[in-house]
Amino acid sequence: MPLAQRFESKTLSLPPLPQFGNVTKLLPFIVLAAILFAACEALDTTPTLVPTSTTIPPVAPTLTLAPTSAPTPTRALSPAVIVSPSPTTRRGPGGSIIVAGVGAPSREITALPEFVSRALYDSLLRVDPQDGHLLPGLAERWLVSEDAKTFVFILREGVKWHDGTSLTSDDVVFTLQELSSPDIRINPAADFGMIEKITATDARTVNITFREAYCAALTYIGVVNILPKHLLKDKALTNVADGDLIGTGPLMLKEWDDDRITFTRNANYWNGAPQIVDWTYQIFDDESAARGAVRQGGTNVLVSDAALETVNVPYNANEFYALAMNVARKPFDDARVRQAIASALDRAQFTQTFDGAISLETSLLPTFWALPPNVAQPQFDVTRARQLLAEAGWRDGDGDGILEKEGKPFEVTLWAQAEEPRSELAAQIAREQLARIGVRAVLKLTERTLFLTRVFLQEYDLALVHFNIPLDPDQHYFWASNETEPGFGLNVTGYQNARVDEALDAGNRVARCESIARKNAYAPVFQQLAQDTPMVFLFAPPRVVNTNARVRGIAPSSFAGAFWNLQMWEQEK
Repeated sequence: MPLAQRFESKTLSLPPLPQFGNVTKLLPFIVLAAILFAACEALDTTPTLVPTSTTIPPVAPTLTLAPTSAPTPTRALSPAVIVSPSPTTRRGPGGSIIVAGVGAPSREITALPEFVSRALYDSLLRVDPQDGHLLPGLAERWLVSEDAKTFVFILREGVKWHDGTSLTSDDVVFTLQELSSPDIRINPAADFGMIEKITATDARTVNITFREAYCAALTYIGVVNILPKHLLKDKALTNVADGDLIGTGPLMLKEWDDDRITFTRNANYWNGAPQIVDWTYQIFDDESAARGAVRQGGTNVLVSDAALETVNVPYNANEFYALAMNVARKPFDDARVRQAIASALDRAQFTQTFDGAISLETSLLPTFWALPPNVAQPQFDVTRARQLLAEAGWRDGDGDGILEKEGKPFEVTLWAQAEEPRSELAAQIAREQLARIGVRAVLKLTERTLFLTRVFLQEYDLALVHFNIPLDPDQHYFWASNETEPGFGLNVTGYQNARVDEALDAGNRVARCESIARKNAYAPVFQQLAQDTPMVFLFAPPRVVNTNARVRGIAPSSFAGAFWNLQMWEQEK
């Protein structure tokens, strides 16, 4: 189904769009952008550390299936390795904890706050908190056909919903059918691809067949929260009642009030019962109030962009900030100009300015399992930048410090979000650095909707963008040639490269979706991006879990989020 068709059927609450350009056609695009644009929450995942079974169950004789392979860990994946600080002994259950949240939480099933979602639900697969590869979840193992069109998930035995009902394959079929329906009016959780058929072959086995190979769906389907069919069938998923917020997760809902949501531990949780018994998600109007509550001890945990005067556990968000160049506009249609811009930017200044940020070479984090080796953007070299611009015909003919070509100065617009502090400051740094090579960037700071409209309709020269990074290495939304139409695609730079298109397609057609082969298939994408530089990747921003030292075992992950192991948290006594 075309992306525009998929997302025109979804609802989205937005302020009035500015009246310029073809704004009407932008709406389906902005809904899809809610998945990837970093001001919104990333795809929901809740990993666990359970070894993949090597036992392969019988399958239909008409299919040749083989187990998928994940990157082989080079270290033990025990909680003691990844949890910091880690308790030396496990106490018995007890205690209570208050987690601070900001803003009125949604009751839409795919848009719950991250903590609430992690607490209540599980997914078929989990995400390794260290490098992002897939691990077993509710599915103890999975298989993929040779042609990468059929996925088989085998569920764990004995998993129960919070009301005591057994989890079955019918719940998985219900969830995937509901969330992939073009008629369901909720924000999409993922693009599942061209599903042909979803069937439950027995109580523990789910078969999913696609019309064409689409390996990325293994991630997108694998990380979706599985919902209870017996409670939600024939009910709207946009405003779920308390009694229907039943999952298989580590916590069970007690009550949802206007200012707080309370939970108790799931003593029968299949992945180990939580140590802390009583949990509260305290809702604050703004982050300032939430920070004050943590400082004063009224709440115990807050995930924030900034460190407070508490115990801080830092990590990096799975996001990138980048300087996007509109390659459909002069002078950025010239690769030499784009490479010059990349060489002119001192990325070390960005990471020094944003304490805890890490520098990026491409649109993947350095620790992600599918990052190919030896991918590097043009390094900071002002002399090289000036040389490239001279080769492209840009020179300072009148000595005013601004380059010119054919009598026109090198003056361009640089758009950024005014209310997003990092974007605004990063844009100002970029403007100053470009001025040193004779490029005048006129800063356009504007509110979010106008900024998104400008970027998505490709009505800009330069833009300081901020995107979530997908949990799968498939990034066709960002880089495929068929995603470049303004208002209909997420390739906001207008970048097109046949080698990239071929590699993106190849990565989704890998036999059995084998992970190492997929990593190799996608390598040309990131190598070519480094050479063509439609964007200059600047940094991945820092995040911090602030706690007032009453909680141990917190171990936030760039890939799995801040709450992936909440069943391991303990409260000091």
